[in-house]
Amino acid sequence: FANSIACVGPFLACIDSSFVCCDLPTGFGFSVQFNDLPVATQGQGYTDVACSSFLFVEFGPGTGCWNGAGQSISSINHFPAGQGRSGIDTRAAAEASTNCSSPSYFKYE
Repeated sequence: FANSIACVGPFLACIDSSFVCCDLPTGFGFSVQFNDLPVATQGQGYTDVACSSFLFVEFGPGTGCWNGAGQSISSINHFPAGQGRSGIDTRAAAEASTNCSSPSYFKYE
């Protein structure tokens, strides 16, 4: 979301498999919502692209909204809790855009 107070208004959505990093365009990432996270799953936000500089986590089950009170994130991902991104070389991913995607769609409310 572009909103820095709540998960409302225009937003982008990333519909990806576990461990896939979704890079957000400029102007978004001030609030982030993970919908319907299963038990033992977590969604994470990062301050850089390629999901390497961790900022926050939302744990499942359920839907959670994070807002940065003015600070934004640049990428997000989700995966089973406790697994992290240890199996992914984040530097190589950043250089080759491997394991990363763009938002799946945009919605204006």
